[in-house]
Amino acid sequence: MSRSLAVVCAATGLALIACGGSTTPSGPPVVTLAPAPTPTPTPDSSVVLPPGMVCPAPTPPPMLRMHVSLQMQEGERRRLDSKPLVPNTDHYCEKVGFGDWKFCDTRVEGSSDRVACDYLAVGKAENGRWGPTWFLGDSNCGPSNPNCIDFPDNQFLTIGKVPGTYEACAAENVPVAPGGTRCGTIEVK
Repeated sequence: MSRSLAVVCAATGLALIACGGSTTPSGPPVVTLAPAPTPTPTPDSSVVLPPGMVCPAPTPPPMLRMHVSLQMQEGERRRLDSKPLVPNTDHYCEKVGFGDWKFCDTRVEGSSDRVACDYLAVGKAENGRWGPTWFLGDSNCGPSNPNCIDFPDNQFLTIGKVPGTYEACAAENVPVAPGGTRCGTIEVK
C-alpha cells in the first residue's frame, strides 16, 4: 500500500470514529414508550342516590349535555323541562332500549329506574334538590327571582315568567363526556 493511501485510510478511519461512525454503540438504547390511554370518566362515586333509589347496570356514562325544552306556555307562564343526554359509550343506548343511537336519555321514558338514573347523571342543584340548577340569563332561578322559579316538586322543571335565555346545568361533581358540557340552553320568546 502506498504511503499516501495509508494516510488517507487512517484519516478516514479517524473521521468516522470522531463523527460517531463506528459500529460500536455510543450509549444505552433509547426506548420510546407509547402514551398511556386516557381513562374514560365514570359516574362520580361520591354521588349517593336517595335511600331506596337504584340505577341498575348499566349506569349512565358521563353526560353529553342537558336537553332543555319548552313544555307548556299559558300566557306569560312557561314550563321548561330538562333531561340529561348521554353518549352511546360501549353501546349504552342499545343496552337500555334505544337502539344504536349516537346519544340517548339515561333510560326510556316510563322506566321504573329513569328518575334514579337521571339523578345519577345530573347530581344535585345548588339548592340541594336532585336535578339541574336553573338560570335565566345570569341569574339563578329560585325564591329570590320573581321571573324564574323552581318547580315545586321536580327540579328538572322550572317556571319562567318572562322571555329570555334559560339554562339548566348539572352539578359540578358529575362527570362530563369529552367534548360535552354540563348545561343546556333554550331561548324563549
